[in-house]
This record gives sequence, C-alpha cells and structure tokens, in this order.
Amino acid sequence: MIESFVEGRIRLRSPLFSDPEIAELVKEGLLKIDGVVRAEANPRTSGLLLEYDKERLPLSRLTCAAPLIADIGALESLPAAERPAAARRLMEDLRAALE
Repeated sequence: MIESFVEGRIRLRSPLFSDPEIAELVKEGLLKIDGVVRAEANPRTSGLLLEYDKERLPLSRLTCAAPLIADIGALESLPAAERPAAARRLMEDLRAALE
C-alpha cells in the first residue's frame, strides 16, 4: 500500500486506484485533511501521490494515522459495490485521526 515515504510526500499504490471513482474519493478525502497540499491519483498506474506540509502535518501525527492509511488496501477485499461507502468512511476516520 505505502510504496514510498519521504517526509512531505507519500506514494500509495493499490489496485483500488485503477477505479476512477475510488481514486477520486480517496483523493478528495485526503485533500480535506489540514496540511495536505496535493493529492494526485493516477488510475493508469494504480498510484496516488500525497504531498503534505511537514510543518502543519508533522511525522508524529502521521505515524498515528499510518494504520488507517494501510487500511485503504483492505478495501480491495470488499465487493466493488461496497467500496465507495467504505472509502468515504475511511477518509472521515483518517481526517479525524489527523486533526
């Protein structure tokens, strides 16, 4: 799920992101988090790039939310019809954890 991590930037990769609807839901959910400056999904590569302001979203807060970020991969096991609602809930939980 987390393919690479450099302070200020996280690259996620999941087959989920090849679904434009899920990719957009996750992207929009991430952009609602204070400190996230960019979230760009690429359905062609099943990737999502997240850039954040490391001053507003310090590593200590991100570390606490890492399990929720990893849970995005768990959505893969859900039936396709259940994924959008589950992705919305997960983004709400992630935003709450980071505030």
